Amino acid sequence: MENLFEIGDTVRLFSGGPLMTVNFYDAATGAVECIWFNALDDKAESTFKAEVLMHDEDSEFDFEGLEFDEDDDDEDDDDDLIKNNLILNNN
Repeated sequence: MENLFEIGDTVRLFSGGPLMTVNFYDAATGAVECIWFNALDDKAESTFKAEVLMHDEDSEFDFEGLEFDEDDDDEDDDDDLIKNNLILNNN
């Protein structure tokens, strides 16, 4: 079987998800062990079939040039959560 991945390659699931790093690849079985950091900055790891992964450079989504809003709209979201929580707890 062709060697599709090298240790250190950056990959994503075809269905999306976080950018992951190949930690181990078994060309005979097609098993690709990946590691990444989750939203809490904790290390995560899992093994995937090679067929469900693509190299990051093959991704159709262009992450460069993304702009993020500097305004902190989280305060409004927090206020809404507090109001909803108060309503639920009072019923």
